[in-house]
Formats: sequence, C-alpha cells, structure tokens
Amino acid sequence: MRTVRFRLTVWYSTLLLILGLAFILFLNVAARLDEPDDQAVMEEMGLDEAEWQAAGVEAAGVEATTEEAGGMSDMTPAQLVDEAGEEFQAENLDRLRTWSIVAGFGLAFISGFGGFALSGIILRPMRDITEVASEISATNLSQRINHQGPDDELKQLADTFDSMIERIERGFEAQRRFVQDASHELRTPLAAIRTNIEVAEMASDTGNEEQRALLETVKGQTERLTRLSEDLLLLTAPQASLPMETVNPAELVAMALEEIGPLAGRANVTLTSHTQEGCEAVASTDLLYRCVLNLVDNAVKHTGEGATVTVESGCEEEQVWIRVRDNGPGISAEDQEHVFDRFYRIDRSRVRGRGGSGLGLAIVRELMDSMGGSVDVDSTPGEGATFTLRLPHATTTNGASPHRQGISGP
Repeated sequence: MRTVRFRLTVWYSTLLLILGLAFILFLNVAARLDEPDDQAVMEEMGLDEAEWQAAGVEAAGVEATTEEAGGMSDMTPAQLVDEAGEEFQAENLDRLRTWSIVAGFGLAFISGFGGFALSGIILRPMRDITEVASEISATNLSQRINHQGPDDELKQLADTFDSMIERIERGFEAQRRFVQDASHELRTPLAAIRTNIEVAEMASDTGNEEQRALLETVKGQTERLTRLSEDLLLLTAPQASLPMETVNPAELVAMALEEIGPLAGRANVTLTSHTQEGCEAVASTDLLYRCVLNLVDNAVKHTGEGATVTVESGCEEEQVWIRVRDNGPGISAEDQEHVFDRFYRIDRSRVRGRGGSGLGLAIVRELMDSMGGSVDVDSTPGEGATFTLRLPHATTTNGASPHRQGISGP
C-alpha cells in the first residue's frame, strides 16, 4: 500500500521511534551514572582497594578519612560512606538535569527539522501543480505536470489536473475552429451583399433620399458585420509561426495617426505625437501596427468632441513602450478590470452606434501576448485614460537576431 498517508505514517513513526529509542538509551545511561558504585565512593573518600576491603574499614582507613574530612572525625565509617554517596548522587542529578535540558532542545529541533524536510519531499508534486496552474492561460494550454512517481493520491491529483487541462484545451480548440469556420463562411455572403448594395446605389434614383438613406444604413451594418468577422478571424488565428522582426515604433505611430486622421477630423478630435528615435522593438510589424491602430481608433471614438489624443513611444533598458493617452471621460476602476474582455462595452449604445465590434481591445491583448509583450490601462474617471503597450527591446533579446523589415502598411 503505497499511499501518501501510509508513507507519512511509516516515515514519521520511524523518526519518532528512533528519537524515542535514543531518549530511552540516554535515560538508562543517566540512571546508571546516578547509582554510586564502590569504586566511585572509594575515590571520593580517598581509600585504596585494600583499605576498602579491610574488615570494618579500621586503622589506617578510618584515620585517613577522618583527617581529610576534618569536622567529620566523630562519624563512623558507615556514615562516611553514606555521606560520600549522597554527595556523589547530588552531583550526578545536577549533571542529569543539565543534559536532559540539552537533549530536550536537541530532540525538538531534530523532530521539527525532520518533519519539515519529509513533508517537503512528499508534497513536492503540489508545488509542481501550483507552478503549472499559474502558467496556464486561454492562449497557452499546452502545459502539463506529467508527474512521475508512485501511484498515490498526489499522482492521481496531477493526472486528473492534466486530464482537465486537456479537456479544456480541446474545448477551446473546438470553439476556435467554429469561430474561424463561421467567419470564413460569412465573408462570401457579406461581400456579395455589399456588392449588391453598391450596384443598387448606382442604379437608384438620386432624388429618392429615403431610398438612399436605407441603402446607406444597410451598407453600414454590412461593413460592421464584415469588420466583426475579420476581427474574429484575427482573434482566433494561431500566431505561433509569425515572423518576429526589429520594428521602429515611431514609424508605426506616424502611420497610425495618418490613417486615423480623417476619422479624428470628423469627430473634432486633435491628434498629437511624441516619439523617441533610436528605439527598436522585437515584434511582428503588422500585428503591432494593428495594436496601435486599434488603441488610437478606440481613443478617438470614445473621448468626445474637442478632446486630444496623444500617442507617445520610447524605450527603457529592456523594454520599448507605446502609450496612447486621451483626456476624455476616463474609465472606472470596475470597467478597467474587464476592458480587455471580448465584447465588453463600457457605453453600449455609443460603441454600437459608432460601429464598434467590442473586440478591439481584446484583439490588442491577444496580439501582444502572442508577441511576448503586454498591454495595460491606467485611468481616472473624468481625467482620461492611458493605454500602454510594452515589448522587449531589440538590444536585450537573446538568441538569433531578428531581421529588419520595412513597414508595409495596414
């Protein structure tokens, strides 16, 4: 029976048994020292063996003892023997108490240290389970414990955990395939609908404003569905094989502001930028550009008229950062916890009215994770919001050097 309970019982019992036997042995030795023998009394009284064995301990033995004892000259030989034995016993008792205290502390230390060490050895798989669980995310379900050891409760727990992660991974994969297939299937009919709308616009009576307004509404909703399907494809596409290159964030910022410029002009939002030259990040150019574009687009749509959106980029010792800051209404602490969730909307009516899919920030987080970077938000309601992208600096990346690739645009 090789269960954890059985092994703990055997190991702790063995340890306590050894300590108990050692303690008993110690007491026996101490008790033996506690009994005064003839030799010890002879030495205490200053007698030799011949004098001790003399009948009645008379003559020279008595005289020598009484002379050394001083004030004990009126004591009989038997009393002298008893007195010497009591003194010897008192010394042994003092010695026994001292060593008992030392032994008690020693046994307590050994028992505690031994129990701690044994528990750590037996429960080591629990630490492995905790470490693997902390590394698992929705985009990384490949971690497994693969515990090797006796078929006990801990191995059963580790195997059950691995099986659970495998089932979750299969579920995520099935969901990903479904979204990809559905998005692919939607692209063709949406393209056909958009083409028919454009044909209808050209063939319609230019004076019929009601008909043209209806076609514009249908066209806008079709474009929204097209963007949604494209976002879903991007969100579920595997990013493991993407090429990583050296990217200049300042160039990406300039391109993003140029593309968002017309939208910002219509929304009466001012775009500004402050970039630091000489900073290069390791990333996928197209994906990082999409992240910057999504953040700037999100800021322009949600800051309100007359607001200012500032895009900055720079670098530190090991990181390159891109920051998108606005002076809009800001985001509450509760919403900040969910702002990167899929289809989460802070202002549902406003976002839907502007054609947002609710996936923009979720896509940013997924893409940054796939590139080994991160994104975070810092906001105070009424003072605006700041989104920051962080990526490894090109000069601190280990392994093969990434190649330099020009920016091809969106």
